Amino acid sequence: MNNDFSDLSGLTKFLRILLFLGAAVALVAAFSSFLQLDLLGRDYSDVEADSNDSREQLIGILQTALYLLTVIVFGRWIYKANQNVRSLGATGLRMTPGWAVGYFFVPFMNLWRPYQAMKDLWKASHDPMVWQSSATPQITSLWWTLWLATNIVGQISFRSMLGAEGIDGLIFATRVQLLSEAIDIPLCLVAAALVSQIYRAQEASRDEGQVAQVFS
Repeated sequence: MNNDFSDLSGLTKFLRILLFLGAAVALVAAFSSFLQLDLLGRDYSDVEADSNDSREQLIGILQTALYLLTVIVFGRWIYKANQNVRSLGATGLRMTPGWAVGYFFVPFMNLWRPYQAMKDLWKASHDPMVWQSSATPQITSLWWTLWLATNIVGQISFRSMLGAEGIDGLIFATRVQLLSEAIDIPLCLVAAALVSQIYRAQEASRDEGQVAQVFS
């Protein structure tokens, strides 16, 4: 193990807080969407409509700001964690630290490359020397499935809301929006668990390497 290992305790803690906040905000947003569905299903006043629109707008701004901050912090965490496994002695990873983050933003390749990078990261963090022979962790598959689902449903929700015409169109768009928010909740919780597992594994691998150096 070289001396380039980064202490991720603070970054991991901050990222987990953001992910838990994301789950909480998604829960609030889902409740707001439920209220909007109720409103659209009955007669309502202009005051009720304005209040609903203001609430939805405020939640949307909060969600966007939190999402952007989480993307930045998660990207930095992935980059640093990928550097760490190399410091622990792992070799042969399919993506560099930069591409482990960059592939999230490359069309088509972002459908599977980030999953491969995270799977390699999890395995290399738990067993840096022989990580290729380790079994694929179920949590990475679950995380990626939820990630793809929330992006697909989110796109449908966004387009449906933009093109909604009349009450029926708004009801459909709101239902899709509610589904997207419902997926976001477990996604944030699973991502928080995934981050914790990788962080703890890297700390344990570092401690084992330090002990081995002492007795070598």
